[in-house]
Amino acid sequence: MRTIPSPASLLACTLGLLTSIPPAGCATARYRYDRLDADDGVDVRDLEDLLRDSARDGADAPGRRLGLSKKVVAFDFADQRDEYRIGKNDVLNVYVVDHPEMSSQRIDLGQISGTVVQKDGYVYLPVLGRIRAEGLTVVEFRAALEEAARRFVVDPQVSVEILTYGSQKFYVLGQVARPGAFPVDGDTTLLEALGLAGGTTPQADLEAAYVLRDGALLPISLADLLLRGDVARNVLMRDGDVVYVPDGSDKKVYVLGEVGRPTAVPIGRERITLAEALAAAGGPTPAEGRREIAVIRGGFAKPVVYTVDLERALLVDDRIALRPGDRVVVAPTGLSTAAKYMRQILPFLQGVQAIGLGAQGATNVANTAAAISNGGP
Repeated sequence: MRTIPSPASLLACTLGLLTSIPPAGCATARYRYDRLDADDGVDVRDLEDLLRDSARDGADAPGRRLGLSKKVVAFDFADQRDEYRIGKNDVLNVYVVDHPEMSSQRIDLGQISGTVVQKDGYVYLPVLGRIRAEGLTVVEFRAALEEAARRFVVDPQVSVEILTYGSQKFYVLGQVARPGAFPVDGDTTLLEALGLAGGTTPQADLEAAYVLRDGALLPISLADLLLRGDVARNVLMRDGDVVYVPDGSDKKVYVLGEVGRPTAVPIGRERITLAEALAAAGGPTPAEGRREIAVIRGGFAKPVVYTVDLERALLVDDRIALRPGDRVVVAPTGLSTAAKYMRQILPFLQGVQAIGLGAQGATNVANTAAAISNGGP
């Protein structure tokens, strides 16, 4: 780890470069962060740090990728059971063979009004009276009914059917066609839940989507499930489950400096590597010796800057994953263009307020920096 000068020192160096009288410590044949005067400033890292941080992003997914503080809980996907427990407001059809007086009421022949599980968790049936239903499976509830009916009938034959699932719900929210609450019936899977919600929209960020159960993240990747066919984690939905699919349309990295087309590059549903981001911006401009790249990450208050050699980075590009909001700046060669490089990078090191862009947001900052690199004001 290294430190680079404070924004004030960087600004002084930039002004010196612009007037062709660079202060001591700034004059160098090639712009380098670590050749400037040391002071409290930006956290500067190298290629090895970038590789470690990219690996950590993958190891901590989905929590880190989602930007959530919640931990991913352990979950035994092999121990799932297709089991529903009756709850309040469920509507049941109870039928005791040859004994309609003990059964759920019929409006007309073939029409069943059903028996509602009351707020106290009990059902109230003619003759049989009050019987506990809440918390029982259909099999357990049927056994309780048979036991109650034996007081009046020899070897009673009882059937139970759930007409309306009204006690439990799961939620599918975010970038789906029909977000909302859906009834839990014991055998609806995650894929079926997404189908009930109309599927995901084109803006959906499947890599960052998640499933919450009891307030904790389940170790499930919707991208693996939908895009890569990994159905091993196609869980059964339970009461209170939340499936959230965020909007990925604003996930971008910004490629600036000596590239063909300084631009904001959408990440889309998949991750983006350094080489992919550079390629989307037209690649580095042809200039001998232009090999240094800065990846600026984090907020304006104290960003992290990774300085890497382009040729070395491309050899391990499959291990470099950029994050949304990263700014990739390709450095120029020599003092004649170093001032322009500094003018691009200063907004990110000093904070946008320093150049009067505080209200415009990160996208406008990137566009302004891109205009500078093309010879604008």
